[in-house]
Amino acid sequence: MSQPVTRVYLEVGGRKVFACALDWPGWCRAGRDEEAAPAALAAYGPRCAPVAARAGVPFGAARQATGLRVVDRVNGSGRTDFGAPDAVPGVDLESGPDGAGDRTAALGHAWEIQDRAAG
Repeated sequence: MSQPVTRVYLEVGGRKVFACALDWPGWCRAGRDEEAAPAALAAYGPRCAPVAARAGVPFGAARQATGLRVVDRVNGSGRTDFGAPDAVPGVDLESGPDGAGDRTAALGHAWEIQDRAAG
């Protein structure tokens, strides 16, 4: 069985790089460079799985660094270096497949519940 591929964009600042999964709102991690950020993203994957399950969206246990595919790079800003993603990748502005909005809304709601429980 093939491993799922996760589309990722990198937001590259002067001191930090964010790797963000395009199809998984909330799955975004920073690193010191373009190698460390995707590794941090992959390591955080198991923490996203319960949120995806709460949203009723299969996450897949096999998500690893080898399943990440960088599809876009954007320039970061001072905010990126401060530790907050700031840029909007071009691929994020494209239309998604049917049902993508419902899936994204469900994931966003699940993250909101997670944040309230943690807060």
